Amino acid sequence: MIIKTLVVDNNPVLLKAVSTILSQEGCLVKTAGTGLEALEILQEYEPDIVFTDLIMPLVSGEQLCRILRHTKKHEGIFIVVLSAIFLEDQERIINDINCDLCIAKGNLKEIRHHIREALQAFEEKKVSLSRQQGKNARIPTGLKPSEVTSELLSEKRHLAMILANLDEGILELSSKGKIVAANRAALNILDRQEEQLVGLSIAGAIDWGHLQAHIQQWSEQQLIGRGMGGFEILEESPLLLDDRVIVGSLIPVIEADSVFGLCILRDITRQYQAERHNKELDAAIKLVKKMDAMSCMAGGVAHDFNNLLTVICGNLDIISHYGERQNEIERKKLIDQARKAALVAVDLTRQISCFSNLGIVSRQYIGIRQLILAGVLNFLEDETLDYSLRMEGEDCLVSVDPDEIGQAIANVLKNAREASEDGKVEIVISRSTFTAPKLMSGQYVSAGTYARVEFRDCGKGIDREQLLKVFDPYYSTKERGALKGMGLGLTVVYATLRNHGGHVVVHSEPGVGTTVSFYLPVFQNRGEQGGSSNRRVGERHILLIEPDEQMHEVGRIMLEHLGYTVAKASNRADALRELQRYAGDPKLPRPLVILDLSDANGESAIETCRLLREIDSDLQVIAMSGTILEPVMIDCRKYGFVNTLAKPYTMDSLKHVTGMIFNI
Repeated sequence: MIIKTLVVDNNPVLLKAVSTILSQEGCLVKTAGTGLEALEILQEYEPDIVFTDLIMPLVSGEQLCRILRHTKKHEGIFIVVLSAIFLEDQERIINDINCDLCIAKGNLKEIRHHIREALQAFEEKKVSLSRQQGKNARIPTGLKPSEVTSELLSEKRHLAMILANLDEGILELSSKGKIVAANRAALNILDRQEEQLVGLSIAGAIDWGHLQAHIQQWSEQQLIGRGMGGFEILEESPLLLDDRVIVGSLIPVIEADSVFGLCILRDITRQYQAERHNKELDAAIKLVKKMDAMSCMAGGVAHDFNNLLTVICGNLDIISHYGERQNEIERKKLIDQARKAALVAVDLTRQISCFSNLGIVSRQYIGIRQLILAGVLNFLEDETLDYSLRMEGEDCLVSVDPDEIGQAIANVLKNAREASEDGKVEIVISRSTFTAPKLMSGQYVSAGTYARVEFRDCGKGIDREQLLKVFDPYYSTKERGALKGMGLGLTVVYATLRNHGGHVVVHSEPGVGTTVSFYLPVFQNRGEQGGSSNRRVGERHILLIEPDEQMHEVGRIMLEHLGYTVAKASNRADALRELQRYAGDPKLPRPLVILDLSDANGESAIETCRLLREIDSDLQVIAMSGTILEPVMIDCRKYGFVNTLAKPYTMDSLKHVTGMIFNI
């Protein structure tokens, strides 16, 4: 029976010599220059004996031995190690490498002799006994250890120890994208054995799930194709393997004239679960606070209306009860009291209506200085105030309902005057431009250009823990009665500014005072009043990616009202297909993309943004979310977005954010 052999050595001279000797001994011989090449041959060829060197690039002889012994198909192969480092690493090779015979490389005559002994040992099946007695080594006479080789092996063991103890999983890849090594952490993270990975392509060795196409593309274009670009597996779109959450990097590396790849993996399961738990906890806390605020508002409104209705009904009942017996002066007094209470109820109803984002009825373009001065003068008709008004920079144009903004100004001035104990209130008007969203005093302000109005008092200030509660309805320490202390002042201010696409921010320091800042979107295009801008804006296209059908319909109506042409997409596939349509038609302008971050379809919005920008690198994408504290909303440009749009949005906030992109 002919003995089938496989010789593995990266030294072409020794490879040729050993294969020739085996052929002369009547063996069928196949050869491989590396362990990786040997694994490829072993897919279709089953040898009786494998002769392998230990030190080789890509898959080493030591790895090859482990893989053969742990693969059921190959576990019976007779393994002979041919090594030039046997004397320097003898103890470890004999104890750790699961082979049948070790031959230290000498001259060709000695190698021929030892190969014949190996063939004889294979035929006699005496491997197990001889190995237990430590006689499985063949060392040429007079061969001595090399000091340089010993030092190099020591350094190699040191580096291997460092690699083995890293927390990050490391997969080394060949220039053809095949796994040639995996450290202990990588095997633990992937829950695989070395023999299940080594020799396989990086794209095929692991179930990459939604990342499969990207890994395949990276391997073909960046590593094999030498594009030399990396690929990041981010926390926002991690690799999910069973119950593990994994992030990482794939990096091509140039070393001398060769290229290899590294896949670095990190298990963030505990961190991910903790963050998810915190998000769920935050959501629950927000819900509780929201329900508390609603309960407080409902109770407050009911309390105030009950008081007002008691005054109205009580006075009318008295009039009805006394009839003609009551003199005209008393009757008129009762009617005036009922009328006054009714007017307060009307005003309370109007304030509550401000919470609707459809509450802007009458709108006009007006300079910010004129708007604020009118609001202050209107306040002074019924109130007294020691104030100063200062304009910093040029005036700018805003589109507002002056009556609503005037009421917001009155509410803030009233609070400022009371906080300052009739001291002076300073009003400063300026202009601010934010290139990225900002968190200021716990309030979210989206990117854009704003007219900023600061109302500064010199009162005792507000504690940090209480600062955000100033926007809660009926959060007040003031006395409440039938005709005062309605408790909706700053709540109405918040709703009014929101409805105008703006923001209100409160900053306070105990003992120093409080500053309430209005941020109103700047609209410089006066031509919009005549409607001419709609014809110009109508040439602008927007791709709205919104999985919720009702939200998409509302957004579409608003955008079309603003003069945009709107394309619909409810998921990633629709969005990519729609963008390809734009890219393939030179008559269509590049669209602006508004992308919802909710991941409602189980698709990462960050990944969707990246794929869209692969089609068009200059594409501008706006992130849209109701969760303003998530990473993308805080630092949108880091993730490839140009701006953000907070939900719930209004016509004004939508107009302001999109107008920043189109310069309108």
